Amino acid sequence: MKVKTGIILTGGLGTRISNFTNTVNKHLVPVYDKFIIDYPIKTLSNIGVNNLTVVLGGPHFSQVVSYLKDGSDFGMSINYVYQNKPSGIAQAINLCKNVVNDDKFVVILGDNIYENSVNFINSDKSSQIVLHKHTELYRFGVASFHDKSGLISIREKPQELESNLDHYAITGCYLFDQKFFDYFKDLKPSKRGEYEITDIIHKYADLNDLDFTHVNGVWSDAGTHKSINYLNNFFFNKN
Repeated sequence: MKVKTGIILTGGLGTRISNFTNTVNKHLVPVYDKFIIDYPIKTLSNIGVNNLTVVLGGPHFSQVVSYLKDGSDFGMSINYVYQNKPSGIAQAINLCKNVVNDDKFVVILGDNIYENSVNFINSDKSSQIVLHKHTELYRFGVASFHDKSGLISIREKPQELESNLDHYAITGCYLFDQKFFDYFKDLKPSKRGEYEITDIIHKYADLNDLDFTHVNGVWSDAGTHKSINYLNNFFFNKN
């Protein structure tokens, strides 16, 4: 399934790798032979995105603009919006309401790295999430399934997981339609003060309007020294 319109989120403070981000935007930290942001840009390109909105934020955001420019070097047309305060993924996406005009659009987090292409399935559902079996589920949104009744719950960074369910990390690539912006109107900040993307996903799921696809190959965020080291070693050994 091809999608022409995309959003990439490049806000955030990068505090977990602050020795890098004191002088460099998090998304321009190298991973193997590319910058972090090059990987999700390639993922979007493979999906078919040629009209891209970049949500800026955090320190040194102008470095992202200087690198991506108008997008022509990446085969895209790029425009920018600015997130003044990091108030959650859903809030960052909502900032793009007036510039995202296509019915379907894909969103990717700017530090998410997929080994292979993300393949959204042909579906009559309005939204899709990309799932992955991960060993550190407490770091991510989690979708939990029962083998007979299907999806049971969607939670943000749960600290305890039921042993009788199958649990998957919700990776940072999502497919939504224009109903996203209607759902956001009723969203309230979570206990940690953020507008959670998992609450939006819940709204689609409650209406039986959510589908699922799975990661093909390796996936990781590049938000910690541990994950960056893992990705460097993986791509070094692969190449």
